[in-house]
Amino acid sequence: MTSIFNYVTAFWTVVVMNCIQPVNWKQCAPVHEWLIPQVYEGAQIYFDKRMDFLYKSERDYLEKIR
Repeated sequence: MTSIFNYVTAFWTVVVMNCIQPVNWKQCAPVHEWLIPQVYEGAQIYFDKRMDFLYKSERDYLEKIR
């Protein structure tokens, strides 16, 4: 529960507070371009039980050169 609270607090502080400012509206408006893909990637990282999502291409490369 604490980690969910921390994620929500960080999202509010970074995203919401910066997107409220009129100077940032142009960058924050296309939510489907930045928010949805990042939420999907975050869910993949969070629910990855085998711990093989992060740095997968780097691990594959290192396996090839061994």
